[in-house]
Amino acid sequence: MQESSLKDQVMHCIDKIGSNSTMSTIMLDAWLSLEGFLVQCDKLPSRLEDIDAATLSGFVERQSLQCIDVELFLMMLAGIRMILLESGCAIEQLAPLSVHVKRQRLANDKNGNYRFVKVLAAAVR
Repeated sequence: MQESSLKDQVMHCIDKIGSNSTMSTIMLDAWLSLEGFLVQCDKLPSRLEDIDAATLSGFVERQSLQCIDVELFLMMLAGIRMILLESGCAIEQLAPLSVHVKRQRLANDKNGNYRFVKVLAAAVR
């Protein structure tokens, strides 16, 4: 029951935000990842606004280690942040939903244009 209630709350927030279908899908996928983490940690609250900052920090840390696509990861974090803000979470509570990103230089393309890729700062050596 609790999971259904949270998913209903998430869907209500996504509807109120009014994003396009692509971002709505990203937000829902992001939520499902977070919800899975909450279930694993046995910290699934009855209300979205009851998710604590320490739990969000643990989620971001775990996801950072598994991150393959930095751009998608950043959109997922933004989606979770929008959902939780819409639900009434305090901005201070959401501080852990951020990561440090650096641009890493790649070799020039065949036309000599500069190229960069975003990487998580912790992954840069």
